[in-house]
Amino acid sequence: MRMILATNPAPCSCQGEQVAGPCRYPHTRSRCMQSTGKYRAVLFDFDGTLADSESAHHRVWNEILGEMGSHIDDEEYKRESSGVPVTQEVERLIRTRGLAISPQALVARKVERTVASFTRDPIALMDHALEMLEWCRDSGLPMALITGSGREEIAPTLEHYDLARFFDHIVTRNDVTHSKPHPECYLKGLSLCGLEAAQAVAIEDTCHGVNAAQAAGIDVIAIPNAYSRGQDVSRATVELAGLAQARDWVDARRVKRQP
Repeated sequence: MRMILATNPAPCSCQGEQVAGPCRYPHTRSRCMQSTGKYRAVLFDFDGTLADSESAHHRVWNEILGEMGSHIDDEEYKRESSGVPVTQEVERLIRTRGLAISPQALVARKVERTVASFTRDPIALMDHALEMLEWCRDSGLPMALITGSGREEIAPTLEHYDLARFFDHIVTRNDVTHSKPHPECYLKGLSLCGLEAAQAVAIEDTCHGVNAAQAAGIDVIAIPNAYSRGQDVSRATVELAGLAQARDWVDARRVKRQP
């Protein structure tokens, strides 16, 4: 596993007279020049990274496919479906199963069933997800949510746990033309945050997500879960066991202001 360490911390982007306009960060220019570390923001994936939703997505797919005489077993879901945006997944399912339904209709059905399921039975968060978000907030690290799901699909979970309050920006499938592994969603997140790729770190659980962040030039922490553990995440900067370890890893490399 390739691991990149911030042995030569990048200087603060608002250092000295290079600033155009007011400093983006809540400290003076003299303090700015004394900051250490690299990362100024954390960009989070949602499904499988913050929300323990993969098993629920699998269940919803099987409810829909069962009505059409089909099924996705555990191994196929882990290998082919985990982390794949619904717009891509429907094309594969229609092709491999000969389903008599249009991609648009199948996407609409999946979104409708997902929203109903997640509203009726709120999904759990991944271990230490809330603690990670609270730590980022308390440490002054801006956060963005970068997800291949649509706004409707993530809304029940965001509302149930009041998660939207943590994020400065949210980028969903509805906000981009190309889904992961294309880097568009991450490039949009960087633009919204006003940062260069080297100033952010992404946290992902699947190869699609890792490859999207890496293609955008962003360091990425891979945290595979039970559904994505067999996927190739070798392009990640580092692979860790969970969000608690990710917090410590980011803390050692984030921008810190020294008195």
